Amino acid sequence: MKRLIHTMQPILLVVGSPASGKSTVSRAIAERSAKGVHIPVDDLRTMVQGGVIHPGPNWTPELTHQLKLARQTAADMALRYREADFLVAIDDFWDPVSQLHEYATLINKPNVIPMILKPALSVVLDRNHARLPPSEFRDHMDDGIKMVYADLNTQESALIAQGWLIFDTSNDTIEASVARILTRLDPSAG
Repeated sequence: MKRLIHTMQPILLVVGSPASGKSTVSRAIAERSAKGVHIPVDDLRTMVQGGVIHPGPNWTPELTHQLKLARQTAADMALRYREADFLVAIDDFWDPVSQLHEYATLINKPNVIPMILKPALSVVLDRNHARLPPSEFRDHMDDGIKMVYADLNTQESALIAQGWLIFDTSNDTIEASVARILTRLDPSAG
């Protein structure tokens, strides 16, 4: 009996700073797929009702633990959905503290594509200002975005060597970003 070869759906790990477009792009890629699921790690984190710790200037052991739990849950979900023949798009923020080492096991599995959306810093800050009114929280987010960019700029060569794809989406519409990513994943599709 001849065995049918089944093409394994990809798991996309889409990361970047806040306001980089990772959630919007991940959702759009999942929607465009015949079977696609978007797993926003922020949504997993907001399921915690008592004792949730949000990123801030001090990264406590409890914050690190909660991030690890959410990322492990996202990875487990991604594998289960892919097993059911879904394209999976996980979106998460680039974490300068852990540098997303929580995903190392997932990234080493077949057809898992880690990517960073990295529009120009000025574009991301403008987006952040457009979605948040002036406040101490917005200033805190700006500082967090700048911290992410400083770390990504330092790590970029090493990340590319490790197989991360980096997309400057500064001048893209959402549709253009999705098309560029899908073409990069399957050049015959473009």
